[in-house]
Amino acid sequence: MNNKLFFSALFSITFLTLSCEDDLLPVPEADLIVVRGYLYAGQPVTDVVLVSTLALDDESETAIPIDSAVVVLKRGAEEFVLFPVHSYDTTETDTTFSITYTYPDSNLVVAEGDTFILDINYGEQHLTSEAIVPTKPDSFLSNIDTMYVPSFDRNRDYIRWIFADSNIIRLNWDNPEDHFHYLLMNNVEEDPEPLEKTLPPRWRRFISEPFIDTSYAMLASTITHFGRHDIVLFHVQTDYVLLYQSSGQNSRDLNEPYNNINGGLGMFTAFNSDTVSIVLLPQK
Repeated sequence: MNNKLFFSALFSITFLTLSCEDDLLPVPEADLIVVRGYLYAGQPVTDVVLVSTLALDDESETAIPIDSAVVVLKRGAEEFVLFPVHSYDTTETDTTFSITYTYPDSNLVVAEGDTFILDINYGEQHLTSEAIVPTKPDSFLSNIDTMYVPSFDRNRDYIRWIFADSNIIRLNWDNPEDHFHYLLMNNVEEDPEPLEKTLPPRWRRFISEPFIDTSYAMLASTITHFGRHDIVLFHVQTDYVLLYQSSGQNSRDLNEPYNNINGGLGMFTAFNSDTVSIVLLPQK
């Protein structure tokens, strides 16, 4: 899923970088397991991560991933054993190592309304958590599916274009029960051309915070490149919203980051989503 990077960053900020500026802050026990487990309706299970917490005197920059736990996903009487997958992401300056627990077979379909229990055994530690797959967003629509972009002789022309009312992307959906949603827009092209080449490079994606509403107006300024953009509306559970809100606390806050893992730290939750697309093309 395209939102994995965002969730990974939120997870790391919340649980793996607890500030020690205030002696009154709660500090996790060393070797306590931190869980990030996300299920997506209609998608394979590929996003369960386990890491150990860091002691206060540990100078490591990142927590150690765990690859020897027994991880089982339960749905009623069904049990699905997850297996660790090692991956390496190498750039010119660094190599990132990660371990993700996944389910390798095709007989597990995450569906709306399913209740899953995540059961983890690691040494003498036993962790559990429960997640219910939410409903799919209802009647998600966009007023624009194609946008034609003129050439810009000056930055002033570009500014006028992005704020023109005709270029505002208006997203609408039904939400009679006031569920929380958030939006993610991502350019899906492999090497897209920027709309305005004289401006500094900018991100090719947009992410909103969780909110309750039935509409969202997205200015053209959030779109930075030509090509197809997928706009995904996620229906999220309250536990994810609480995690998001607690991730912004600072050293003056005395509350622990929200977690729903019995016997550990972290988050296990599920998402459902719908997608619309918009394509930006050069005006002939």
